[in-house]
Order: sequence, then C-alpha cells, then structure tokens
Amino acid sequence: MAQPVSPVSSAEEGYLLLADISGYTGFMTGVGDAHGFDYTEGIPPGYELMGALLDSVAGGLSTPFSVAKFEGDAVFAVAAAGDLDGRGSDLLAIVGETYRRFIAARTEADPAQSAHTCVACPLVVKLDLKIVLHEGPYVSQAVHRQTELLGPAVNVVHRMLKSAVADEVGHRHYLFLTDDAAVRLGLTDAGIAHVESYDIGDISGRVLDLEAVS
Repeated sequence: MAQPVSPVSSAEEGYLLLADISGYTGFMTGVGDAHGFDYTEGIPPGYELMGALLDSVAGGLSTPFSVAKFEGDAVFAVAAAGDLDGRGSDLLAIVGETYRRFIAARTEADPAQSAHTCVACPLVVKLDLKIVLHEGPYVSQAVHRQTELLGPAVNVVHRMLKSAVADEVGHRHYLFLTDDAAVRLGLTDAGIAHVESYDIGDISGRVLDLEAVS
C-alpha cells in the first residue's frame, strides 16, 4: 500500500493525482435519510462501505505514488517527477489496478451480498471512480504536525475534478490527465483530446476510459 508523505517542508516537481468517488454526496445523503443522523445506537453501514472503497483506492496507488491525504470522497497522491517520467505504461498499470480494486471493493460492499437491507445502501453499486492527473511544481509545507501540498499545480489538479468529461465520454469512470503530464509520461497520443475552461484558464489534456486500462 502507498505510504504517507513525510512531514517536511520542501519544493518539489512531480505528478499530482486525485482519485475521486463519483456519487459520494448523494449516496451519503441517502444513507442519512434512511438511517437517521443520531448515531448513538451505531454508525450506519454506509460509512463502513465508503471506508472500504477509499481503502481500495489507496491500496491501488502503488509506488512511486504516495498518499498525501484523504479529502472526503477523494484520495490525493503524489509521485516525484523523476520516478515517473517516461513511464506512461507504468502509470496506466497503476491506474488500472486502482480501478480494478475499486470495482472489487464495490462489488463486495453491495448489501445484496449480506443480510443488510435499506433503500440507500444498495446504491453503493452506482458509485464510480474518476482520476485526474497533473504534473508541475509544488511545495510540501509542514502545518501543525501535518504536511500540506501547496502551489498552482495543486490548484490545477483540484479544479480538474469539476469538468464536463463525463458528459463527453458518456460515463463517470475515466482518467483525465493534463498535457503537461501526458508529454512527460509519453502519453500524448493516448485516449482523446479534451479541453476544460476554468477561472485559472484553459486546461487541455487527454481522457482515457478506466475500463479500457484496467
């Protein structure tokens, strides 16, 4: 399993990856509506299901990626540029393994496989995974005994989570990597070209179907 980033302050150049579980907010709202929000008699099964899915994603992000932090429904990971440059096939193998683990965990988490029944938890099978990747400089900053990754490149990869990619490709399981990442990985011809417009400017890159690389 990927190891946490060491708590040091330094300037780095690398690959920033966010793996986000699509449908999380609606799923957890449904769990709350079905089970209530008073947890004195026990935590609803939906939380354990989401924990298992996040654990499967973190487990798939193997070396050279390290998990920087969990951000609600997403796993934020980083890899040094020198450890991944020119290794596009290795990157796709890591992404593919991450998606396979996610699907396996989602299948196992399906309440239909257990005695638990409610109107919300079975919707776990509708959750999906999207992964965004960018390459650029960032700073690992020690903040109150934790390490935060900061800088424009970090802002870019987080913006990428909000996009029209799903509408264009017709599903929610995809890898969206910027041209900056694609060039250094040697994946400039992979997938299909895509451009998103944000307040920080246009971000162009490549989109791949996670099922196709898993």
